[in-house]
Amino acid sequence: MNESSLLTSLAGVRLHIFHPDSQSMRAFCASLTQLGCHAQHSWPPVADLPADRQLLLVAIENHHEAVLTRLFSALQHHHTPTIALANCHDARLFPLLLKLKPTAIAERELNPFALIVQMIGTWQSAQQQVQLRHELQARQQRTARNERLAQAKGVLMQNFGLDEAGAYRLMRTEAMNTRSSLEFTAERMINQLEKL
Repeated sequence: MNESSLLTSLAGVRLHIFHPDSQSMRAFCASLTQLGCHAQHSWPPVADLPADRQLLLVAIENHHEAVLTRLFSALQHHHTPTIALANCHDARLFPLLLKLKPTAIAERELNPFALIVQMIGTWQSAQQQVQLRHELQARQQRTARNERLAQAKGVLMQNFGLDEAGAYRLMRTEAMNTRSSLEFTAERMINQLEKL
């Protein structure tokens, strides 16, 4: 990927930044807007997940631990990628960072270039995880469907003395006659034969 395509990967991303207000933070938000991000900024952090945000940057401070714990728990539940902005020289933050389990950690002192690179990597990784979750769900549904069809064929073979091809033909014929899916027909046949 070239530099421009990497930068365009952030276009349209709805981003929220919990960070103390400063001139450098306002300039960073303006830069993100120029890249096409829909950036919002606020401080202090709140426990509620910001509405329809796709990526969060959160400044980490020990005295906000209770709020941050609730926020990060909600973020993990919704699979929202989060970059923790922490003073990496403050060892007291490490236990809190381990507890919060952010997607990524970056230095709290703003380095716009490094932070944008971190955002791109975190965002692309999160998108790949979403795709993998969808693929896994589809695979699990196919497996469950195939298991149900195999179960229906087994029941038909046992009850009617059919071979596997004959059981499949019977289900397919029944599905065509009732104008229903093969999966629905298999489910219906299993239920009917189990009642006998």
